[in-house]
Amino acid sequence: MFFDKLRAGAQGTVSKVILVLIILSFALAGVGSYVTQPKEEVAAVVNGEDITAQMLENAYRNERTRLEGQLGPQFSELLGDPLYVEQLRRSVLEQLIEQRLIDQKVQELNLYASDNQVRNAIRALPEFQQGNQFNNDRYQQLLARSGISAEQLRDNVRQDLSRQMLLNAVIGSSFTLEAEAGLLDRLSRQQRDAELVRLPLTNFSDDLTLTDAQAKAYYEQNASQFQRPEQVKINYVLLDASTQADIAVDEADIAAEYQANLSAYTQPEQRQVAHIMLNKSDDAQEKLAAIRARLMAGESFSELAQAESDDVFSGSKGGELEWMEQGTLDPAFDEAAFALTDINEVSEVVESEFGFHLITLLDKRDAKTKPLAEVRDAIRSHLAQEQAANAFYEQEQRLAELAFEFPDSLDMVSDELGLPIVSTEFFSAQTAPEVINDTRVLTQAFSEDFRQQAMNSDIIELGDNKAVVIHLVEHRSAAVRDFAEVSEQVRELALAEKARQLATTAATELQQAWINGEQAAWLAEHNLTVSELNKVTRESEQDGAVLSALFAMPAPTEQTPSVRTLGLTDGSQAVLKLNAVTTPAEPSDSLAQIQEGQTGIQGQREYESLLAALKASASIKYRQLTATDDNF
Repeated sequence: MFFDKLRAGAQGTVSKVILVLIILSFALAGVGSYVTQPKEEVAAVVNGEDITAQMLENAYRNERTRLEGQLGPQFSELLGDPLYVEQLRRSVLEQLIEQRLIDQKVQELNLYASDNQVRNAIRALPEFQQGNQFNNDRYQQLLARSGISAEQLRDNVRQDLSRQMLLNAVIGSSFTLEAEAGLLDRLSRQQRDAELVRLPLTNFSDDLTLTDAQAKAYYEQNASQFQRPEQVKINYVLLDASTQADIAVDEADIAAEYQANLSAYTQPEQRQVAHIMLNKSDDAQEKLAAIRARLMAGESFSELAQAESDDVFSGSKGGELEWMEQGTLDPAFDEAAFALTDINEVSEVVESEFGFHLITLLDKRDAKTKPLAEVRDAIRSHLAQEQAANAFYEQEQRLAELAFEFPDSLDMVSDELGLPIVSTEFFSAQTAPEVINDTRVLTQAFSEDFRQQAMNSDIIELGDNKAVVIHLVEHRSAAVRDFAEVSEQVRELALAEKARQLATTAATELQQAWINGEQAAWLAEHNLTVSELNKVTRESEQDGAVLSALFAMPAPTEQTPSVRTLGLTDGSQAVLKLNAVTTPAEPSDSLAQIQEGQTGIQGQREYESLLAALKASASIKYRQLTATDDNF
């Protein structure tokens, strides 16, 4: 992907809307879709236009990379679920389809970003900035490293800007009336006064009893609550490179590694040059030759660059570019720059991909090599890691061979490799021991094929130089536990259910008593008290269930009191009576912010409506593709 390649030489913060849009375009389609010839196999056809399987593959890989960076090891576990992988690919394909529909609508409406808009957008990209200003040398270097031409970048940015024009037309046309925002503003600051009576479950459960027949009946009626999940008992051996002894590294090996990779410890020669560039035209070389003659006659290179160069970014600084290393710019430009030997020497006219140039040498730095003493520790650490990885690889290969050659148990594996056999108790997919609590291991352990074969598993990679082989000892199918096994749990749940039913009945009685004005006598009879809730707002610290219920209740009238029952988060019941509602008459200082926020929400809805309308009227044909770990 283009920006991946740019970031190999530049680290920037993606904060501007235009950059987000451009990255979205590249992330979905990948550079491959711009610069490579599409394959014939297609993933979908949108109004006669193909979304190729290669485009989908590029987008899927980029999305995988993004999610892996965001979720870390958790994402690796998700990839072990074939259903998740299929859903992820389908989601990526839908995004590509939506992007294609937007592009088609842009073309239909003849929306087109101007050259000036494209130029300003490119100059605003953080990858090309230094000191918060566009840097032309950085721009050319990163383009050369990425293998993307200036024309390709320009066309891609133009496409994204044109797409943004449509989105702005949709989202930017959304609005929220001040009256609507004002109503929301006043409602958000509304205050309510109420009375609350809590009916704790303990008031109803303390004196409850349960016969054996009632407990057995509850067990039979709620058998699904007492289901024992599928369980397995396994043996396993774990190969873990981190448990191996520290590896000693010979000084001779360190010295040999240093000499073999001397270039890695060498700062190459660097040069700073300035250039005068003319865009390609029939007379550009002739004009540059005339400028070179003026330079030979003694005129200032800096002043001529400011006056004559078509590269206005470097021209404003007298043509000066940043320090460069050999092999980082256009090959012709690079060769000419490093052919200069004397300060202020001027090259002949040079043709590059970007135009015609005159180059002068401003300064140079000789190559420098770090001494062995300075990098000895880093080399030792690298070699130790490399040797450990090699040792792990050899053991892993032997582990796979032994597990396959002696499939009936892990004894031979343990004897030859010195790895202990760990035996587990019965566990379900939700209660697996931490060491093997990995989607790949559990998928294998609970596989029907694995159970029927009764052999060692293939080696299972766990990452971080860890691998495991498992052997099934015993399998237990999912089943309802015997009543005797869960009788205590049954009694506990049955009593709690009975208490909830009594509490619910009592709450309903209190609600009716309150409506009839007879609540005082009822509360006294049941030894319950009323809590006053005054000036409660939507942000007040209250039980969430109480707060939600209170602001969902209708305002009371003289004829109709507003009373309701509700369940609390601890399982208790409550009765709530709303007494008064106070809504501010005047708007707050947040009115403009609320109106802006509502407009944004409305704009998002309209954008989603646009996509839905485009999909509804489009001809979209999906092609069946094969889903594997790497291909869809």
